Amino acid sequence: MKKSIIMLLICCTTSLNAAENSTDLNYGMGILNIRSQSIAQSFRLTLPLMVPGDIKPGYQVTSQTTWSNIWAEEKSYLLDYESLDTTLGIAYGFNKKLGMALMVDSRTYFGGEMDGFIQGFHDLLNIGQNGRDNYANNRSVITRYDPETGLIIDQQRADQLNNSGINLLVNYNLEHHSRVLPGINIYGVARYPLNTAEFIGNKKGMDLGIGLGLSKKLASDFYTYAIAGYTRYNDRGNRHNTNIELTNHQFTGLFAMGYTLSDNLALIAQYLYSTAVIKGIDGLDKASHELHLGVNFKVGKKAILGVSLIENIITMDNSPDFGIHVGLNLQL
Repeated sequence: MKKSIIMLLICCTTSLNAAENSTDLNYGMGILNIRSQSIAQSFRLTLPLMVPGDIKPGYQVTSQTTWSNIWAEEKSYLLDYESLDTTLGIAYGFNKKLGMALMVDSRTYFGGEMDGFIQGFHDLLNIGQNGRDNYANNRSVITRYDPETGLIIDQQRADQLNNSGINLLVNYNLEHHSRVLPGINIYGVARYPLNTAEFIGNKKGMDLGIGLGLSKKLASDFYTYAIAGYTRYNDRGNRHNTNIELTNHQFTGLFAMGYTLSDNLALIAQYLYSTAVIKGIDGLDKASHELHLGVNFKVGKKAILGVSLIENIITMDNSPDFGIHVGLNLQL
């Protein structure tokens, strides 16, 4: 009897120590790693979102695609197009603390198929179209007006905004398994542009970003996450006499909540804030506010699939009108 009790105590102690040392204690199933899809924030480096536990020991392959619809109308401009943001990457965790990732990103702009769906959804819920119904569907245009006369000054195809780059990211987990402290990580990323938006020009140079991530388990099934980031840009734009001036830095903030429904499924809600990166253009010179609502679920034992909807809130002109995100993280 005594031996049985002793063995039981040893097993319980071992299980508790294993739980306390688990890198997943404050991580859960993680966040939805969705880069900002806002209009001006999409021209250059968009800071990746990372919390402790995102890079595990060993190799991982990541792939994600976000399809967004953009609609913004002011006296001086009209933006009507869609974009596809794709990222492919490979990551390697040297241990539970240090990891690196190499990623290639690409954003392409076009006239897609969302306009009819969005207008129908607005009609169904009796939401105003905000001028959408005055134009043909599935356009891919950037139009500039004289704000005094309303006459068109210039009109371009949205694909002049196409851009791509290669990113090197290094992450270090300062704390990851404490029952008192949150998980804490710090990471840095450098992006070299392979292709830049036409109005920025062909100047090549590194954009740099740094982020601080937190993750905390608050209850058996409830997790919270937060990220604060800063990005420094190499180029301020204002090429080809466009009179568009971009700022040379940006601050980013994310707050997310995750609720685990089962071992294989978690509901995720996120709010992403990004400071303005364009100067002097009404609407676009405001901060961006994006809301992500989605799920993370396990596919097999080594893959997590994330699916989310994206909506703009607070500031409508400098945020995606609607978006769909799908991301896959596979541990090799």
